[in-house]
Amino acid sequence: MTSYPGAALEAQALTKQFGTVHAVSDLSFVVPRGTVTGFLGPNGSGKSTLLMALARVLAPLHGQIRLDGTPLRDRSSIETARRLAILPQTAIAPQGLRVRELVEQGRYPRLGALSMLRRHDDEAMHTAMSSTGILHLADRTVDSLSGGERQRTWIAMALAQETEILLLDEPTTYLDVRHQIDVMELVADLVANRGKTVVMVLHDLNQAARYCDRIVAMRDGVIVADGHPRDIVTPTLLEDVFEIRARVVADPVVGRPMFIAE
Repeated sequence: MTSYPGAALEAQALTKQFGTVHAVSDLSFVVPRGTVTGFLGPNGSGKSTLLMALARVLAPLHGQIRLDGTPLRDRSSIETARRLAILPQTAIAPQGLRVRELVEQGRYPRLGALSMLRRHDDEAMHTAMSSTGILHLADRTVDSLSGGERQRTWIAMALAQETEILLLDEPTTYLDVRHQIDVMELVADLVANRGKTVVMVLHDLNQAARYCDRIVAMRDGVIVADGHPRDIVTPTLLEDVFEIRARVVADPVVGRPMFIAE
Protein backbone atom coordinates (compact mmCIF):
# COMPACT_ATOMS: atom_id res chain seq x y z
CA MET A 1 0.00 0.00 0.00
CA THR A 2 1.41 3.40 -0.99
CA SER A 3 1.44 6.01 1.77
CA TYR A 4 -0.04 9.43 0.96
CA PRO A 5 1.89 12.54 2.06
CA GLY A 6 -0.10 14.60 4.54
CA ALA A 7 -2.37 11.69 5.47
CA ALA A 8 -3.19 11.15 9.14
CA LEU A 9 -5.03 7.86 8.52
CA GLU A 10 -5.21 5.65 5.47
CA ALA A 11 -7.31 2.56 4.84
CA GLN A 12 -7.13 0.11 1.98
CA ALA A 13 -9.60 -2.65 1.16
CA LEU A 14 -10.93 -2.88 4.73
CA THR A 15 -13.39 -5.71 5.28
CA LYS A 16 -14.99 -6.69 8.58
CA GLN A 17 -17.75 -9.22 9.08
CA PHE A 18 -19.69 -10.61 12.01
CA GLY A 19 -20.65 -14.18 11.24
CA THR A 20 -21.93 -14.10 7.67
CA VAL A 21 -22.76 -10.38 7.75
CA HIS A 22 -20.29 -8.00 6.10
CA ALA A 23 -20.34 -4.85 8.27
CA VAL A 24 -17.87 -3.11 5.94
CA SER A 25 -16.69 -4.35 2.58
CA ASP A 26 -13.52 -3.41 0.69
CA LEU A 27 -13.35 0.20 1.96
CA SER A 28 -10.46 2.44 0.89
CA PHE A 29 -9.98 6.10 1.80
CA VAL A 30 -7.50 8.68 3.10
CA VAL A 31 -8.03 11.11 6.00
CA PRO A 32 -5.94 14.25 5.37
CA ARG A 33 -4.22 15.78 8.36
CA GLY A 34 -5.87 18.89 9.83
CA THR A 35 -9.39 18.22 8.53
CA VAL A 36 -12.84 17.23 9.79
CA THR A 37 -14.17 14.11 8.06
CA GLY A 38 -17.75 13.03 8.70
CA PHE A 39 -19.05 9.51 8.03
CA LEU A 40 -22.81 9.42 7.48
CA GLY A 41 -25.36 6.84 6.51
CA PRO A 42 -28.48 5.05 7.73
CA ASN A 43 -28.38 2.75 10.74
CA GLY A 44 -26.48 -0.44 9.99
CA SER A 45 -24.37 1.09 7.24
CA GLY A 46 -21.08 0.18 8.98
CA LYS A 47 -20.02 3.62 10.25
CA SER A 48 -19.31 2.67 13.87
CA THR A 49 -17.62 -0.60 12.87
CA LEU A 50 -15.31 1.39 10.61
CA LEU A 51 -14.45 3.82 13.41
CA MET A 52 -13.67 0.92 15.77
CA ALA A 53 -11.33 -0.53 13.16
CA LEU A 54 -9.54 2.81 12.76
CA ALA A 55 -9.02 2.86 16.55
CA ARG A 56 -7.77 -0.75 16.55
CA VAL A 57 -10.64 -1.78 18.82
CA LEU A 58 -11.80 -4.17 16.10
CA ALA A 59 -9.40 -6.01 13.83
CA PRO A 60 -10.39 -6.04 10.15
CA LEU A 61 -10.80 -9.39 8.43
CA HIS A 62 -8.91 -8.08 5.41
CA GLY A 63 -7.16 -4.86 4.48
CA GLN A 64 -4.78 -2.47 6.15
CA ILE A 65 -4.84 0.78 8.13
CA ARG A 66 -1.91 3.18 8.30
CA LEU A 67 -1.43 5.75 11.05
CA ASP A 68 0.94 8.53 9.94
CA GLY A 69 2.23 6.21 7.23
CA THR A 70 2.97 3.26 9.52
CA PRO A 71 0.77 0.13 9.53
CA LEU A 72 -1.44 0.32 12.61
CA ARG A 73 -0.77 -3.33 13.46
CA ASP A 74 2.96 -2.50 13.79
CA ARG A 75 2.36 0.09 16.52
CA SER A 76 2.06 -0.75 20.20
CA SER A 77 -1.17 -0.03 22.05
CA ILE A 78 0.44 2.76 24.09
CA GLU A 79 1.96 4.34 20.98
CA THR A 80 -1.41 4.24 19.23
CA ALA A 81 -3.13 5.79 22.27
CA ARG A 82 -0.66 8.68 22.17
CA ARG A 83 -1.55 9.39 18.55
CA LEU A 84 -5.33 8.91 18.48
CA ALA A 85 -8.23 9.00 20.94
CA ILE A 86 -11.70 7.58 20.47
CA LEU A 87 -15.07 8.49 21.92
CA PRO A 88 -17.22 5.35 21.47
CA GLN A 89 -20.95 5.48 20.86
CA THR A 90 -21.91 3.70 24.08
CA ALA A 91 -19.37 4.57 26.76
CA ILE A 92 -20.03 3.33 30.31
CA ALA A 93 -18.18 4.50 33.43
CA PRO A 94 -17.89 2.38 36.61
CA GLN A 95 -20.48 3.32 39.21
CA GLY A 96 -19.28 5.95 41.67
CA LEU A 97 -16.47 7.24 39.41
CA ARG A 98 -16.11 11.01 39.62
CA VAL A 99 -15.90 13.27 36.60
CA ARG A 100 -12.32 14.29 37.37
CA GLU A 101 -11.33 10.62 37.69
CA LEU A 102 -12.84 9.75 34.32
CA VAL A 103 -11.10 12.66 32.59
CA GLU A 104 -7.87 11.60 34.30
CA GLN A 105 -8.04 8.28 32.43
CA GLY A 106 -7.30 10.21 29.27
CA ARG A 107 -3.84 10.96 30.69
CA TYR A 108 -2.88 7.31 31.28
CA PRO A 109 -1.07 6.84 27.94
CA ARG A 110 1.18 9.80 28.83
CA LEU A 111 2.01 9.10 32.47
CA GLY A 112 5.68 8.81 33.39
CA ALA A 113 7.55 5.80 34.65
CA LEU A 114 6.08 6.19 38.16
CA SER A 115 2.54 6.52 36.74
CA MET A 116 2.03 9.72 38.72
CA LEU A 117 0.16 12.80 37.54
CA ARG A 118 2.45 15.76 36.91
CA ARG A 119 1.74 19.46 36.51
CA HIS A 120 1.18 19.18 32.77
CA ASP A 121 -1.32 16.36 33.32
CA ASP A 122 -3.34 18.57 35.67
CA GLU A 123 -3.20 21.40 33.15
CA ALA A 124 -4.36 19.14 30.32
CA MET A 125 -7.28 17.89 32.40
CA HIS A 126 -8.25 21.44 33.40
CA THR A 127 -8.15 22.59 29.77
CA ALA A 128 -10.24 19.62 28.61
CA MET A 129 -12.90 20.16 31.27
CA SER A 130 -12.96 23.90 30.67
CA SER A 131 -13.31 23.43 26.90
CA THR A 132 -16.33 21.17 27.40
CA GLY A 133 -17.93 23.26 30.13
CA ILE A 134 -17.75 20.68 32.92
CA LEU A 135 -15.29 22.21 35.39
CA HIS A 136 -18.10 22.76 37.87
CA LEU A 137 -18.96 19.04 37.68
CA ALA A 138 -15.45 17.79 38.50
CA ASP A 139 -16.39 16.29 41.87
CA ARG A 140 -19.75 14.87 40.80
CA THR A 141 -20.09 11.16 40.06
CA VAL A 142 -20.56 10.35 36.39
CA ASP A 143 -23.68 8.29 37.08
CA SER A 144 -25.35 11.33 38.68
CA LEU A 145 -25.06 13.44 35.52
CA SER A 146 -27.62 14.06 32.81
CA GLY A 147 -27.09 12.40 29.45
CA GLY A 148 -25.66 15.58 27.95
CA GLU A 149 -23.32 16.14 30.88
CA ARG A 150 -22.05 12.58 30.64
CA GLN A 151 -21.41 13.00 26.92
CA ARG A 152 -19.38 16.15 27.51
CA THR A 153 -17.41 14.34 30.23
CA TRP A 154 -16.43 11.58 27.80
CA ILE A 155 -15.43 14.19 25.22
CA ALA A 156 -13.27 15.86 27.90
CA MET A 157 -11.54 12.53 28.57
CA ALA A 158 -10.72 12.20 24.87
CA LEU A 159 -9.40 15.78 24.77
CA ALA A 160 -7.28 15.20 27.89
CA GLN A 161 -5.47 12.47 25.99
CA GLU A 162 -3.89 15.26 23.89
CA THR A 163 -3.72 13.27 20.68
CA GLU A 164 -3.45 14.75 17.20
CA ILE A 165 -6.30 12.55 15.94
CA LEU A 166 -9.78 12.32 17.46
CA LEU A 167 -12.30 9.65 16.47
CA LEU A 168 -15.80 10.62 17.64
CA ASP A 169 -18.78 8.29 17.32
CA GLU A 170 -21.94 10.44 17.36
CA PRO A 171 -20.47 13.09 19.72
CA THR A 172 -23.72 15.12 19.86
CA THR A 173 -25.87 12.21 21.06
CA TYR A 174 -27.99 13.11 24.13
CA LEU A 175 -27.12 16.80 23.83
CA ASP A 176 -29.67 19.57 23.53
CA VAL A 177 -29.38 21.93 20.56
CA ARG A 178 -27.24 24.47 22.38
CA HIS A 179 -24.68 21.88 23.49
CA GLN A 180 -24.71 20.22 20.08
CA ILE A 181 -23.60 23.53 18.60
CA ASP A 182 -21.02 23.96 21.39
CA VAL A 183 -19.49 20.56 20.61
CA MET A 184 -19.39 21.16 16.87
CA GLU A 185 -17.84 24.60 17.39
CA LEU A 186 -15.28 22.99 19.69
CA VAL A 187 -14.42 20.45 16.99
CA ALA A 188 -14.01 23.26 14.44
CA ASP A 189 -11.71 25.14 16.84
CA LEU A 190 -9.62 22.05 17.56
CA VAL A 191 -8.92 21.64 13.86
CA ALA A 192 -8.55 25.29 12.85
CA ASN A 193 -6.52 26.53 15.81
CA ARG A 194 -4.95 23.48 17.45
CA GLY A 195 -4.01 21.38 14.43
CA LYS A 196 -6.17 18.35 15.28
CA THR A 197 -7.55 15.86 12.78
CA VAL A 198 -11.11 14.74 13.51
CA VAL A 199 -13.09 11.81 12.13
CA MET A 200 -16.73 11.71 13.23
CA VAL A 201 -19.74 9.49 12.79
CA LEU A 202 -22.78 11.75 12.56
CA HIS A 203 -26.50 11.40 11.93
CA ASP A 204 -27.34 15.07 11.38
CA LEU A 205 -26.56 15.74 7.73
CA ASN A 206 -27.03 19.50 8.07
CA GLN A 207 -24.53 19.59 10.93
CA ALA A 208 -22.09 17.58 8.85
CA ALA A 209 -22.51 19.88 5.85
CA ARG A 210 -21.85 22.93 8.00
CA TYR A 211 -18.83 21.69 9.98
CA CYS A 212 -17.13 18.96 7.94
CA ASP A 213 -14.46 19.55 5.32
CA ARG A 214 -15.47 16.25 3.79
CA ILE A 215 -18.40 13.86 3.97
CA VAL A 216 -18.18 10.11 3.35
CA ALA A 217 -21.63 8.63 2.75
CA MET A 218 -22.07 4.91 3.47
CA ARG A 219 -24.79 2.37 2.89
CA ASP A 220 -24.77 -1.41 3.46
CA GLY A 221 -21.08 -1.42 4.39
CA VAL A 222 -19.74 0.37 1.33
CA ILE A 223 -18.84 3.96 0.48
CA VAL A 224 -21.47 5.47 -1.81
CA ALA A 225 -20.00 8.96 -2.11
CA ASP A 226 -16.96 10.84 -0.80
CA GLY A 227 -16.26 14.54 -1.17
CA HIS A 228 -16.90 18.13 -0.13
CA PRO A 229 -20.37 18.77 1.33
CA ARG A 230 -21.44 20.73 -1.75
CA ASP A 231 -20.82 17.60 -3.84
CA ILE A 232 -22.47 15.21 -1.37
CA VAL A 233 -25.57 17.01 -0.10
CA THR A 234 -27.69 16.72 -3.24
CA PRO A 235 -31.31 15.65 -3.75
CA THR A 236 -30.17 12.56 -5.64
CA LEU A 237 -27.78 11.35 -2.95
CA LEU A 238 -30.27 12.05 -0.17
CA GLU A 239 -32.80 9.86 -1.92
CA ASP A 240 -30.32 7.13 -2.83
CA VAL A 241 -28.62 6.88 0.59
CA PHE A 242 -31.22 8.07 3.10
CA GLU A 243 -34.39 7.38 1.12
CA ILE A 244 -35.77 10.86 1.63
CA ARG A 245 -37.02 13.42 -0.85
CA ALA A 246 -35.57 16.82 -0.02
CA ARG A 247 -34.79 20.25 -1.34
CA VAL A 248 -31.20 21.49 -1.02
CA VAL A 249 -30.62 25.19 -0.37
CA ALA A 250 -27.69 27.34 0.74
CA ASP A 251 -27.23 27.81 4.49
CA PRO A 252 -27.86 31.57 4.89
CA VAL A 253 -25.09 31.87 7.52
CA VAL A 254 -22.14 29.94 6.06
CA GLY A 255 -23.24 29.28 2.46
CA ARG A 256 -22.84 25.50 2.81
CA PRO A 257 -25.63 23.25 1.49
CA MET A 258 -28.50 22.27 3.78
CA PHE A 259 -31.56 20.18 3.09
CA ILE A 260 -35.24 20.64 3.80
CA ALA A 261 -37.33 17.48 3.67
CA GLU A 262 -40.28 17.65 1.29
